[in-house]
Amino acid sequence: VELSHANAELRLLEVFYHKIYKIFPTQEKIENINDQYWTLRAEEIPEEEKNLDPNDRLIHVYHFTKDTQQNQAQVQNFGDPFFLVIHEGETLADVKVRIQKKLQVPDEEFSKWKFAFLSLGRPEYLEDSDIVSSRFQRRDVYGAWEQYLGLEHPDNTPKRAFASQQNRHTFEKPVKIYN
Repeated sequence: VELSHANAELRLLEVFYHKIYKIFPTQEKIENINDQYWTLRAEEIPEEEKNLDPNDRLIHVYHFTKDTQQNQAQVQNFGDPFFLVIHEGETLADVKVRIQKKLQVPDEEFSKWKFAFLSLGRPEYLEDSDIVSSRFQRRDVYGAWEQYLGLEHPDNTPKRAFASQQNRHTFEKPVKIYN
């Protein structure tokens, strides 16, 4: 993990199918963590997340595409999920500026992205003038992964030979075949 300063605080997250499912308490014993099915991610806690105002909310933000191969569109998450502080009364236009800066997405590409409030996999698309905090009722980020801000855009990440959620601790030794 690349730290912004020597005394930066870290958190350990449990990520599954591109959603954050758990933030481990700092006192959690490492031997209690099962990484067989989950991806673990360590990251620095941003300063703005440490001192939230009473009306601020820490929300989940996930990338998604809509799979329309079936009769009804289904949301497919991809990429790296993250947390974002949203402030009381902040419009989507304000939030978009901060997300673009955080993800460093060029204007031309970012202008094509759609933003939606998702609850139980159903997107409700937002307008720039919408107040984002009015969609998120609770400040609790533990177990709130089914309510998130979705960033709909094409998945431009390189495809891997194996699904990204397979056990990443399995390594195969290359074998040379001689004729």
